[in-house]
Amino acid sequence: LKSNYLKSKIFNREVSMRTFFITLLYLFSFGTIFADGHSNSNAFGFALKVPENEVARVEKLLQSHLEFMNNTHSVTGDKETRLNSYSVLKGPEMVDPTKPEKGTTGNMFFILTEHYETPKGLQKHLAAGSKWKDIQEMNEIMGKYGVAIAFPGFLVSQMNR
Repeated sequence: LKSNYLKSKIFNREVSMRTFFITLLYLFSFGTIFADGHSNSNAFGFALKVPENEVARVEKLLQSHLEFMNNTHSVTGDKETRLNSYSVLKGPEMVDPTKPEKGTTGNMFFILTEHYETPKGLQKHLAAGSKWKDIQEMNEIMGKYGVAIAFPGFLVSQMNR
């Protein structure tokens, strides 16, 4: 019984620390995007490493995000707020990427990126995103499975058709 109690205390401390870290990350990120030196940010991206048993949940959430993007963003509209690119990549985590014959771990990577014509486009996205019906679940998923984030982000290079 004492062992379970200690495990529970350790787990709760880890969850609390993770929640605290995520909260600080979001506060820092959203605050710095508009601070001096970061007001030119017009892009962001993040990567998720998702266990096999959660892949369907994340795919459903990303489908909801795509619907949100289609309903609130334009790739042809006002240049000031136009979305230049939006993509979600999906691929398995390899046991050893240099030796594909070793197979996969069962985890799936998802990488989402967004690039706007101007910083105003990203600002518009952040305002709309805060009202998206699934923002809480997205924050939970990012906190639980996020392995990288580029936010604020800046376009470094691109190649178009």
